[in-house]
Amino acid sequence: MSSIVAKMNPPDIDPSDLKQVPPEPILNGGGTEGKDDPKKVFGIPFYPISSRSVVLALRNVQKYSTVPMVLYFPLHAINTMIVPAISSKSAPDEVLMMVRELMPSFTTKLLVSSFILHVGSGIILRIWQKWNQSALRIKKRHSRHHRKEKQLKVTDAAERDSQRLIGLTGGLSGYFIGFNKRFNISPQVLSGYILAPVLAYHVAIMKIIPDSSKFYIDIDFNFVKWILQNDDWRIKWVAGLIPLSLLIYSGTYHIIAGICQYLQVRDLPTRRKWSNFIFTLSLSGLVAIYKLNKWTPSLGGSNQYQKVFERIFLV
Repeated sequence: MSSIVAKMNPPDIDPSDLKQVPPEPILNGGGTEGKDDPKKVFGIPFYPISSRSVVLALRNVQKYSTVPMVLYFPLHAINTMIVPAISSKSAPDEVLMMVRELMPSFTTKLLVSSFILHVGSGIILRIWQKWNQSALRIKKRHSRHHRKEKQLKVTDAAERDSQRLIGLTGGLSGYFIGFNKRFNISPQVLSGYILAPVLAYHVAIMKIIPDSSKFYIDIDFNFVKWILQNDDWRIKWVAGLIPLSLLIYSGTYHIIAGICQYLQVRDLPTRRKWSNFIFTLSLSGLVAIYKLNKWTPSLGGSNQYQKVFERIFLV
């Protein structure tokens, strides 16, 4: 009771003990002048950047760099995966000429630049997140009150059905044979890992090397037929059938599933429909490869085509 009375009646303060202070604002933390001044590196003010802002910026670069590729994909898919599956004779080259007339001259440079930005920002984002996770683990390890983290089990139904975890539908097409469970890699990321080197190789043999000053080879579907029908197994399989098959499925999945992810399509039945579309389009692409693989007499340009693969030391 006496303590309560003491709190209600604080001791008298002697006015002589009070001191006058200058009317300056007191900053948070009790400091005054220079407390919030930025650190300087070689005389240049350095403002710290939060981890969240870096992640957000990298994700935006990764997201919006896909716009040129997403816009180009329908035309390229029709030309390379649908038309040859219907007719592999002259129709694919005719459609190719129409597409080239529609596209501006800087199309290749724009697509390559967007591809580099997309892959580069993704790699930097992964490194940044891994570095932050490692730093957090070290901090927890040296903490006095550190406790072993219990592995959280996904119990929420929406999270269990998340595209980040199971892809579009789960199962073989969504999990990519269970990679997400074993190696903590989502199907979207795994398809990107497959697509990046295959697409870089595809652009190199179809655009960069043929358009260089040393060669300048006009690339059309005769070049694709020459690859797929070649007697040299290195050109037919290593340079043709295997990378083209990987490119068709990984590219179709990564682009269309990525669009669903960016548009936040959470409804599982809707995602199943998109998964069926991916399967159908990929199957059409494989049928196109099969038809282009059929023997065609008198394919011209063999000597020029051979030089492309000599450049990459394949033959």
